[in-house]
Amino acid sequence: MTATISFNPLLTSNAPGTFNIQSDGYIQGTALDAPAVRYQLSGGYLASTETLPMWGGVGISEAVGGVSGQPLGVLGGAITRATSLSTTGAAGSLTGFSVFDQNYSAINSPQSPVPLIGSYGQVNFYRLGSLARIAVACDPVLVSAQGSIITQEVSWDFVNQMLIPYYAATPADAITAMSWSNTTGGTVAVTTTSAHNLAVGDQFTIQGAVPTAYNGAWTVASVGSSTTLTFLLPASSTPGAVTTLGTIAAGGGQLPCKILDVKVGNCMTVVYNATTGFATWNYNGTAAIIQI
Repeated sequence: MTATISFNPLLTSNAPGTFNIQSDGYIQGTALDAPAVRYQLSGGYLASTETLPMWGGVGISEAVGGVSGQPLGVLGGAITRATSLSTTGAAGSLTGFSVFDQNYSAINSPQSPVPLIGSYGQVNFYRLGSLARIAVACDPVLVSAQGSIITQEVSWDFVNQMLIPYYAATPADAITAMSWSNTTGGTVAVTTTSAHNLAVGDQFTIQGAVPTAYNGAWTVASVGSSTTLTFLLPASSTPGAVTTLGTIAAGGGQLPCKILDVKVGNCMTVVYNATTGFATWNYNGTAAIIQI
């Protein structure tokens, strides 16, 4: 399965967000100008194993490039979405961040204005250690970082592709039971196969569950034992009974970066609709500038 891009070339629309009276904000997936760093911009191609198109501001994992003289040898390494902050060289380890910068081959359309790259398309990125300053989507609670040291610990949400408060690294863990205790909102109780290593207030990510309302990033509300925990659904949620349990994704750990600024609101962040395949801009998003 490969990542594809949906669009309707005949649709005509206006350009939302072009008449804002406030322009103090950031655009996710763009790097701040830096003459000494601009030559660190690198490129590769989106792997055929990716099921989602690529856009700027995504944590990526870069593979070694193809053999010189072969078709893929001139395209750089295969790029996939990173799945962990491992420093041991494990597959899927985060090696950098994708950017929109100087990528003129990405595709956008009236109903999907965010430039997208499909499998085998060009992905531009900056590697960790390049000292690039990149705008990424950010959890609004990190506004508390303002005034604090720039090297404070933060983590990366690999599902929602955003900067989040720090929590300790947790391994991938299968869910053996998950139940919803209310008809609107309420508490979800989760039981895992092995120790989840999570504490109250930690964030974690569920993936592969059905209904999909149980998927995403959540905050631990309570911990009953080393293998049980609960989290709260939004007050208006009515997800229904769990039919597929899914897993708790590996996550947490310290993202190696410096936080230079956090701006709540008035930033352009990416919203991807997996049903339509369209990506649109949230013109009131929250973004941070991180130096990697």
